[in-house]
Amino acid sequence: MNLQERVVIVTGASAGIGWSTALALGQVGAHVVVTARRAERLQQLAEQFAPFNGRILIIPGNIQEETFCQQLIKQTVAEFGHVDVLINNAGLGHKSNIADMPAQDVQTIWDTNVSGLLYASQAAIVQMKQQGHGRIVNVSSIVSERPLPKSGVYCASKTAVNFLSRSLRMELRPYNIDITLVYPGRTITEFGDVLLGEPGSNPSSLGRVNADRVAHKMVRGIKNGRSEIYITWSDWLFVQLNRHFPRLTDWLVAFAYRRFQK
Repeated sequence: MNLQERVVIVTGASAGIGWSTALALGQVGAHVVVTARRAERLQQLAEQFAPFNGRILIIPGNIQEETFCQQLIKQTVAEFGHVDVLINNAGLGHKSNIADMPAQDVQTIWDTNVSGLLYASQAAIVQMKQQGHGRIVNVSSIVSERPLPKSGVYCASKTAVNFLSRSLRMELRPYNIDITLVYPGRTITEFGDVLLGEPGSNPSSLGRVNADRVAHKMVRGIKNGRSEIYITWSDWLFVQLNRHFPRLTDWLVAFAYRRFQK
């Protein structure tokens, strides 16, 4: 897919991977629709689009609300006439033991990471079926394949994203709508600062990459029609190691957690 003048929606664009992805799309000439709850941050992002040929449209809102997701697609179509790509990037994490996690936090994680992604996808699918093409990109995580301590609900939500994506890939094949799954590992973003439970409690930089690297790998994968995207070879290796040697991976994760986590 040549992304020049393509219309791409990016959720969770006010920071981190979403912010960097919007800019990477602007650099290749795409028209980008950005959404998040923090309208002032989206405005700051839009100011950085001045050097690019593509246009940017700001639609602030809460991805957890089904009506907003429907409005997001309607406004995009009203402005550009179609939607080529939806990038479901919005996500929220936590750091707490499952046994101690408040029910409200569990619901918030699920509403953001799973229900919001589903609502946005459903709204986009209606439009993409009408126009006869499209691609949905769902940002998962390597922890969807290998859970970590004190983030069980987040890991479970990302596993749900994987299975929803793979089901959609089969269901939407007849309509020329493709699905891409992205598996970032530890990334340098504001993600840790807004964790539910213990925000800012994980300062370790072990194995982290910057958000720009994730964004450019994602954009390249979309252009090449990739079904699944790993950001680093070590992320891919970690997942393969867990699949084939789960007990060894358990030991490695436990060791790393004791060594590098607070």
